[in-house]
Amino acid sequence: MVRDFTNQPLLPEQARSLIKLARLAPRAGNTEGVRYSLLEDENVTAYWDITLSGNKREIFPWPGLLNAPTLIIVWVSPESYVQRYGENDKKSTGLGKGESEWTTPYWWVDGGMAAMSILLAAESQNLGSLFFGIFDHEARVKSEYGIPEEYKAIGTIALGHPAKQQRPSKSTKRDRATLDELIFDT
Repeated sequence: MVRDFTNQPLLPEQARSLIKLARLAPRAGNTEGVRYSLLEDENVTAYWDITLSGNKREIFPWPGLLNAPTLIIVWVSPESYVQRYGENDKKSTGLGKGESEWTTPYWWVDGGMAAMSILLAAESQNLGSLFFGIFDHEARVKSEYGIPEEYKAIGTIALGHPAKQQRPSKSTKRDRATLDELIFDT
């Protein structure tokens, strides 16, 4: 993950090509419940004005993140999944009765797969990327960009060209589990 970007823009249509690839990520029931906000130029500025308002920007530990020329917000519609699983070919699952029927809410899974597809595709194009949450700013972001109420944010992906110097997050000092620790014995 890159936290310091140059302000060099992406190539024309480059961000759209990443979203196009994300459309190929798995979807439960082939549900079309994932959407994207593609933010460039003044829309990026507006995003940061909402999410880093007031003195938050002055104390923000990653000022180079704000240089990223492109942001993609990944949105999901739980309602779309419930409707899809209420259709005849999926009705027997019982998942069309409501969100509470889903022990694994696949809108989050599918949205995460779409986000990961964008991150991996960006890496393959030598771009820098960072996935981060919107948290308590979701309502204001939805209002700013006209996102329908039914959609929930997976998170935001910053995209751009990585700066030469990167200051690692403190989290990178945490030990990673070994492969053997990650695999349950059977």
